[in-house]
Amino acid sequence: MPDTIKIQNCNNIMSGEIEICADKLNILFGRNGTGKSTIARAIYLASQNKPLTELTPYGSVSEDDPPSIEGVEPGGVAIFDDNYVSQYVYQPDSLIKDAFEVLIRSREYDEAKENIDDALTKIKTTITGRKEIVDLQGQIGVLIETIKFTTNNKIAKRGGAKGILEGKGAYFKPPEELSELKPFFEENTVSKWAAWRLQGYEQFGQKGRCPYCSTGDTKKTETINKVFTDSFDKASVETAAAIIKALEGLKLYLSEDKVSVLVSLFGVKEDLKVLEAQLTKLRAEAKYLHDRLTAIVSFNGLSVDRDNIADLESKLTDMKVDFRAIDTYFVSDLTKSEMDTVNTEIDSLLGKVGILKGEIGKYNKYIQDKIKDRKQDINDFLNLAGFKYMFDVEMVGENNARALLKFILPDGNSGDIQSPGKHLSWGEKHSFALILFMFDAIHSDPKLVILDDPISSFDSNKKYAIINRLFKTGKKGNSLYEKTVLMLTHDFEPVIDYIQTNSGRQKPTSVCANYFENKNGVLQCTPIRKDEDLMSAVVLLKELASDATIDIAARIGCLRKFIEHQYKDPRAESDAYNILSSLTHGRSEPTIDKEGNDKLSDGQVTNGIKYIKNFISDFDYAAVLAQCTPQCLMERYATEPSAYIRMLILRAYTEQDSEARERLRKYNDVLRKYVDETYHIENDYLYSLDVRRFNIVPENYIIDAEQYVADERARFDFATE
Repeated sequence: MPDTIKIQNCNNIMSGEIEICADKLNILFGRNGTGKSTIARAIYLASQNKPLTELTPYGSVSEDDPPSIEGVEPGGVAIFDDNYVSQYVYQPDSLIKDAFEVLIRSREYDEAKENIDDALTKIKTTITGRKEIVDLQGQIGVLIETIKFTTNNKIAKRGGAKGILEGKGAYFKPPEELSELKPFFEENTVSKWAAWRLQGYEQFGQKGRCPYCSTGDTKKTETINKVFTDSFDKASVETAAAIIKALEGLKLYLSEDKVSVLVSLFGVKEDLKVLEAQLTKLRAEAKYLHDRLTAIVSFNGLSVDRDNIADLESKLTDMKVDFRAIDTYFVSDLTKSEMDTVNTEIDSLLGKVGILKGEIGKYNKYIQDKIKDRKQDINDFLNLAGFKYMFDVEMVGENNARALLKFILPDGNSGDIQSPGKHLSWGEKHSFALILFMFDAIHSDPKLVILDDPISSFDSNKKYAIINRLFKTGKKGNSLYEKTVLMLTHDFEPVIDYIQTNSGRQKPTSVCANYFENKNGVLQCTPIRKDEDLMSAVVLLKELASDATIDIAARIGCLRKFIEHQYKDPRAESDAYNILSSLTHGRSEPTIDKEGNDKLSDGQVTNGIKYIKNFISDFDYAAVLAQCTPQCLMERYATEPSAYIRMLILRAYTEQDSEARERLRKYNDVLRKYVDETYHIENDYLYSLDVRRFNIVPENYIIDAEQYVADERARFDFATE
């Protein structure tokens, strides 16, 4: 069932009800001034839980009957009006606010992005910084610090390293001559002790006495001092101690045999080249492994995103440990086990990266395809509507885009438009804004879309191009087709196109229309039915002329207009036309000329009346003439319920009296023009509403006509029955 919206005390609307059918284009067709914008604004404010105080009836100061509206759910209403154009379209750097959200983002996009984010999350959490790896990386770092390399990956021969490579620093296996000093070598403070002893003998040893105990030197002590000086210096002992300590810390990860051989080379002057080669090898393996472990430990999964995914594969590959690079020292079973685990995790990650790259490829293709489709769609619309512009979309980082409009130059190339909101005409801005609003509404998917008089200011081609794109049949996910839409309009063309002729190719169940009018503040809505309420103007004229329930003056006027549609020159080709024109002008006998001097022949009269009786079976010229005197017309005007028929009666009245016509012109020339054209019935259109069911006369014309007739009756003192 349709949802009913009740509105009260809003601007010029005292009360009224509007029915809105779900999943349909609801066309609410009415004249200007009936309250279309008031209805749209009231619904929108109510949906936003905002007060309706701005819609307080004109001149009202009473708080007893505040503006109100019922039947509107909070949220879920999108409205196209001037406010939308000013707030969301033609932004300084883009045609529409949040262009990416409006034009590109969709369920498919969100799914692609979610798949990527899931894969990224797995990558970010797979390498967790396991404690064993962290400890090993730290221990290897300590070893590397003890053996400095030059830029060409050779041991830096300075400080303690220089002494070691000169045979010094082997405190852990001192020469036999120093066996008495062994307890000192076993202390952790050996380097401090060695420095202290060396300093004393360097400064005071030449006195022939021990600088610490004053005992005189002997051959033995001299030998000890000489061997000690040749075998040690402070820096060498410190460096050697640091190396031995670092090796001890890495004991579980190193080859015990290889470490023993290395240590045995310390202090052996004949093996110094071999020692240098082995230290270089140890340091190179340590550096290689340390670099891999550092990359693992410092890996920040949170920094991984789709923009740097190309680098992730190489980063992960650089974390893998190639056992050919650690084939001498770091060859223990524990090292192999730990590094195998690391390599397996990284291989798993590399597999995820492959999947991730595939998802990103789909994601990028989706975006490019979406942009291509959007550009093609909008540019096709611009071309069909005759706008000399080209639409473009430019991505600006992730989740951000700019919508651009370019002018098509005479040579077919495009030129940028700076500040399109300032350069486009009102019609260009409004029509293009409508299409952008459509995409916005598709994206936000509101419960109700309101179009407040969207196309009334455009020419016919542009009207259809715009409405056709807004409700493109079969494009449910790419148009407003079969969404709940309320179109408030004073333009009759959508009613013709979507109800009567089905030019919009909508299913009958996807569109409905109502005619609404404001009668002294009370809204009245009347459904508009295909074929029954809509017909061509010619057919309607024929039916009105044949309808015996309609005032005879109106029937005469309609039949006369009907005949005008049949002939190029009805005065020369139709006797019936001349008879009806003579009646309209109040002539006592039918004439062929405008002045009423050239009478029709008996044969012409007979022929004309015969034609007229096909529509007015009891037609009699004299009798009709008697019914169309000014007094009779005024009397029937007063009792005629149909505003449209009253306008026809009023036209018959002014046609008989040029002075009355002039008085009408002076009183209200706009009303005079409307009365003159009332016969035309929706002059701009082939189709018309059935005036017997619908009051299509604007309220202001009715009021002005009533005043004019009252003045005329007073002027001539027409009697009333």
